[in-house]
Amino acid sequence: MPMTGTTPSLPIRMLAPRIGGPVIPGDPGRAAAAVRRADMLAGSVMRLTLAGLRADPRQAVQQDAIRCLVCGGVFRQLTNTHLRGHGLSADEYKRRFGYNRGRPLMCRALHRLYADRAVKSGLASRIRQRPILVRPELRRRGGARTIALEELLTRREARRGLREPHAAL
Repeated sequence: MPMTGTTPSLPIRMLAPRIGGPVIPGDPGRAAAAVRRADMLAGSVMRLTLAGLRADPRQAVQQDAIRCLVCGGVFRQLTNTHLRGHGLSADEYKRRFGYNRGRPLMCRALHRLYADRAVKSGLASRIRQRPILVRPELRRRGGARTIALEELLTRREARRGLREPHAAL
């Protein structure tokens, strides 16, 4: 019988190799317990990783990937569709985890590709507005704005004299 899909009728010892758990021949109860332990261990490692990334959200943005701080998934870009699955918008996600408002939710390589494309197409020369001139409330506040966790951490590292902020980890 070819195994094309995981069905509830298959014994646990047949499922274990397919889901990455250890194989314990013979005893389905022990096999199920081993699979649960492996899942719990992987889950606890993921929770520790996410806790560390939430403390410094800049670490979630890598050269070729960005990690979602809600589910731990790894992507090239966090799209609105993915964030909607968590019940968040991009602005809410940035506010919740302390990213700057202007931070693109994509890996560095993709951001560089888009920036190079914008320079080649002359997009920057067609943008002619400065926020402090366009929004009078910024002028009244003297340009004051809220400081996100990301910016606070970067400023702290700059004061300590680190050359490449958040690249040391």
